[in-house]
Amino acid sequence: MAQPLREALKREFYPFVEARGFVRQRATHPLFTEFRRQRDGMVQVFEIQWDKYQRPRFVLNFQRAEGMQAPSRTARGRLQRRRGGSLACWFGLHKPWLAVLRSASLRYRPEEVVQELMRSFPELEAWWLCGEEGPHLYCVALPAQATRASDSLS
Repeated sequence: MAQPLREALKREFYPFVEARGFVRQRATHPLFTEFRRQRDGMVQVFEIQWDKYQRPRFVLNFQRAEGMQAPSRTARGRLQRRRGGSLACWFGLHKPWLAVLRSASLRYRPEEVVQELMRSFPELEAWWLCGEEGPHLYCVALPAQATRASDSLS
């Protein structure tokens, strides 16, 4: 059920972030796809986290770290449809009820979701640059021993 959304991300979003210097990392788990780049002595990392029940929804977990090996992670959070900790805040094909009533359609097309993500991505770039939290960012404190962007966000 999530396959059309996965394919749309690969077709449109992957080239979008790769053009900005991110490199896709080797997959270690089917629910996570990690991207990294180094900028101004900082490693900028985000991963796409898919719903564990294969529903068509995902979130971008992000973090920044000093140095290339990222031994001391300094901050992390999520880029999502809106702030908050519930799955309803994740990017996905499901429409909020008000949008359903306006459009008489229950779902977004996969390409619409990817475009929404790409419109929100500059907020993440601004956070990495100056720490500014936009309306689609959900930031949390980071424990020093965490090893994945998603460890303390679940």
